[in-house]
Amino acid sequence: MNNPLTSPNVKKAANVLGIVVLIALVAPFAVFAAPEVVGADESFVVLTASMTPAIAPGDVVIVAERDPAAIAAGDVITFSRGTSDVPVTHRVIDVVAADGGVAFETMGDANEGPDPGLVPGTNLIGEVVFAIPYIGYVIQFAGTRAGFVALVVLPFGLLAAGELWSIVREADRDASPESSAVTAAPADAAEAGAEGAPAVAAEPSSDESAAGTGSGGVSVASVGGATAVLVGFAPYAAYVAFQLRTAASIAVAVAVTTLLLGALAVWVPASGVLDRKSTDDDARADASHASAPRPEDVAAPVDGAGEGD
Repeated sequence: MNNPLTSPNVKKAANVLGIVVLIALVAPFAVFAAPEVVGADESFVVLTASMTPAIAPGDVVIVAERDPAAIAAGDVITFSRGTSDVPVTHRVIDVVAADGGVAFETMGDANEGPDPGLVPGTNLIGEVVFAIPYIGYVIQFAGTRAGFVALVVLPFGLLAAGELWSIVREADRDASPESSAVTAAPADAAEAGAEGAPAVAAEPSSDESAAGTGSGGVSVASVGGATAVLVGFAPYAAYVAFQLRTAASIAVAVAVTTLLLGALAVWVPASGVLDRKSTDDDARADASHASAPRPEDVAAPVDGAGEGD
């Protein structure tokens, strides 16, 4: 009996699910890097809590350019103030006429009073279309030297090392003699020839071939141990990141979760858990068929049996 978890449809569904999860993780950062894909023009990381709870520190605001005359009270806008290079995102509470144009009276949702002075329409950068929570922490961390190494250099380095290791192992496999196949003994071959059945070379199991490669690669048990540690640590890292909401804690939680998913993707196929379950089901089915008596093994009664002499 085939294990439904190893069926082609389930594997295809798992691949599609993996792609969807990957897109969901990458899409927010892609929108921040290129807000044009959603019809916006600018993107900024929020640094203060003046707009909480609507927009919190660490959120990213996606801003679209607007005509100042199209802005109304209640809109959330991003604007420049004075000579500061850091833009401000606040809510418009009133629109007034000034110098042949408009000016905005603004206030942060968490502030007790309006901002000092009016914001000229010429200082308007745009209207906030929507906000993406939390990813600003990761973006800020990526801007540091440690973040660049952890989120860019290290993953690409591991990817390159994995590709090189695969090339080296493939070259070693091609160069090594075909010693894994065990041929049948002469006596067994003679018996097989006498019975009219061809002799078949025995192939070692996947576990035996993996144990006998001697290639010095990481063992399945090591990967399983690392996976067990990550399973215990990932929820704790996520809890700490949710409580602290700092760039470092969120980056650690993202890194641990990514490592956990990668370790599971490596360990599950290598351990043969799903294949072993399928093999056990097949063996159980074969045993049930073998235990049932065959019709030709049941002796037919002989005529006259049981009659007296």
